[in-house]
Amino acid sequence: MNWISDIEEALSAREQQQKRLLMIFKGAGDWCPWCNKLDVLLKESSALDDYLESEGILGAKIGIPRKPEDVTGIRERFGITGIPFLVFYAEDGRAEGATEYIDDGNAQSYVDWIESVDSSGL
Repeated sequence: MNWISDIEEALSAREQQQKRLLMIFKGAGDWCPWCNKLDVLLKESSALDDYLESEGILGAKIGIPRKPEDVTGIRERFGITGIPFLVFYAEDGRAEGATEYIDDGNAQSYVDWIESVDSSGL
């Protein structure tokens, strides 16, 4: 999976390619323990990467600063309530769902979550 790391590049690619997009907002660096746990989960299994590739869904992992250092307002712009924070966008740019770290989950749990919020198959 070729993960995009820039917010504007991810949003632009979604718009230009008219594809669905999964954005994962995580701590820039290793300061966020829940983000580190998510990274480990996603490295242990290729389920999420494989799913995104097979479905033609774009993926972005966006590093964000700690709250006091968030001078650009990323949290407010994307409604981020905690990190890691995942937002799934439809082909037309509508945010179809958002979630934080899934307790006791694994990579497949995030695939299942996407399938539960993705309206493209309806």
